[in-house]
This record gives sequence, C-alpha cells and structure tokens, in this order.
Amino acid sequence: MFLGLLVGFVCAALAVVVLVLTIGYFQLRYRFQQDGLAITWLGRRDRIPYDRVDGIFAGQRLGQTMRVRGLNWPGFHMGVGRTRAMGFVRYSVTTGDLAEIALIVTPDVTVAVSPADGAGFRRELIRRVEESSPELLTTSPASVSEPARPTSALRDVSLLALNLAALGLLVCTGLYIALHWDSSRETIVLQATPDVGRVECGQPAALVCGTKADIFRLPGMGAAILIANLGIGLAVYARERAAARLLWSASVVVQVLVLIATARILH
Repeated sequence: MFLGLLVGFVCAALAVVVLVLTIGYFQLRYRFQQDGLAITWLGRRDRIPYDRVDGIFAGQRLGQTMRVRGLNWPGFHMGVGRTRAMGFVRYSVTTGDLAEIALIVTPDVTVAVSPADGAGFRRELIRRVEESSPELLTTSPASVSEPARPTSALRDVSLLALNLAALGLLVCTGLYIALHWDSSRETIVLQATPDVGRVECGQPAALVCGTKADIFRLPGMGAAILIANLGIGLAVYARERAAARLLWSASVVVQVLVLIATARILH
C-alpha cells in the first residue's frame, strides 16, 4: 500500500509539473507596448525598452547550439546561457531551431525569442526602435506577437483517439468493479504463484492478499499512467511526434492490462 501510494504521489506531482509547463507554454507572449517589448510567461513580465536595443539578429548568430540553464524542456526553453559570440543570453523560446529564433541585443543581455512570424516581428521591432522618441511612442499602439509553435498536438487525431480509448478502458474497469463489488469476497488474492488454478487466501500459492478495496490500486495506477503519458506526450510532441504517439498508445495497452488483471482478481 505504501509503495502504491508513493508511486501515485510521484505520478501526481509529475502530472502537476507537466500541467504547469503546458500552461506556461501556451501563455508565453511577446507584446509590443508603447515603452518596450514585454515578454510574459506564467505571471512573470520582462520588458526590453526600445531605446536599449542595439541590434537584432537571426539565431544563427549564436554560433553554437543552445545551452540553456533553467527550464530546458523539449520544444520549450526558458532560462539563461552564455555564448562566445553573443555573451550572456536569456532564452524565452518555443523551439530549438536557431533559424526560427531572433536575437535582441541590449547593453546588458541578449534576449532570444521565437516569434511565429520572424520577419514581421523584426520589421515591427525595428520600426518601434527607430520611433523610440517620446513624441512618437504615443502614436504606436500595443500589439502581441505569438511565439512560434509547431503543429499543435491538439489537432492530432491520434491524441484524441488513443487517449479516449484509454479513458474508455479505464471507465470499463471501474464499471466492472462496480458490477462485481457486492458478489466479490471480502479478502482477495492480489498476487499468486503462476500456473495455478483458482487460489484462495490462506493457500501457499497466495503470495499477497488484501481486502477487496485494494482492487482500486489497479485503476488508480492506470489513471496515473494515463495522465503522465498524456502530459509527457504533449510536452515532447513538438520535437518527437512518434514518441508522443508511442506514449499515448502505451496508455491504451496499460489500460487493457489493468482491465484484464482486475477481471482475473475479482473472478
């Protein structure tokens, strides 16, 4: 029971972390405001005044692959790093492809961003930098630039199909338990030696016994795996679609095994 609860707690904690990262991924925004470029993420707001911008370059100017200290999730990087070419760099990007990154150089730090429309973003930023005098800034309305995002996982049919199938199997497991709850014994065999027939608690073949309430461990673990695989799959989808779909497919297999194990224990 302790190990089961520990695993469930760890999976729940990981699910919360993945959920927060997913929300942060979709909340990242680059906003052109009157006084500067604002980068917002999970309630945090960094501002780059237009009159502090010394240059705007493509990501290849880094001269090396990104090395981010901080949040370094596949397809999502929030942190800092140091390069020989650009010095101290602060990353707020949703891609690891340098071709999709824009570098904003200031006297203190180089900021890396990944707008969806890189060329349009650079044109707008250059225009606002050139018009950074106080009398001209009042005529420039605020606007928002979306970060570059790969094809959304939410548009992938496999996301909906596989996870709905896994969820349906999990519901079937719950219904099976409900239908057999009254007729099941108060003590059940949770683990038995292989190659034996029907086993009762108290027999040598019964390795682990418990109350019938312990049967909920199986769908509990199935639910934890389903949530974890869903979150991790969404996180890695941008870089490895095959890996994400493999995780979602594994959720279906796990739920099938959970349903079979539940049926055999309560039978």
